[in-house]
Amino acid sequence: MKSWIAMLLGLVMVSACQGDGSIGPKEQLYKRWNLNRVRNAQESTWVSYDTDAYYDTEYKADGSLVYRRNGVETPTPCCSGSRFIRDGLMLVYGEYPSCPSVSCVDNSKATIRILRNNLLELQSGERVMQYTPAN
Repeated sequence: MKSWIAMLLGLVMVSACQGDGSIGPKEQLYKRWNLNRVRNAQESTWVSYDTDAYYDTEYKADGSLVYRRNGVETPTPCCSGSRFIRDGLMLVYGEYPSCPSVSCVDNSKATIRILRNNLLELQSGERVMQYTPAN
């Protein structure tokens, strides 16, 4: 009986330390990501993100963000931060460019829902975005 209880207790402890398995090590965030598809958080239908060019965003270990269009570095877009802080599953963006003629929706925070070597899923407000590693 004692060995059964010890085994059960050990199993519970190991399971509690496992997490959900979808959030990888913080180092996996530090790379170039291409926005692949988006959806509303209340819906299940994804919409492919197709634009006029190939855009990617690089999350760097020093907290900076680098934006590229067709592989060429661009200035930080309006309504996008040039820096981020990772606090657990939360990304907090900051240092926005001055864009006086643009009205931005608050996107200063995003929650990491999935972080794997080949997939980054973020939720900001009611928007869920999936990214794949950039070419």
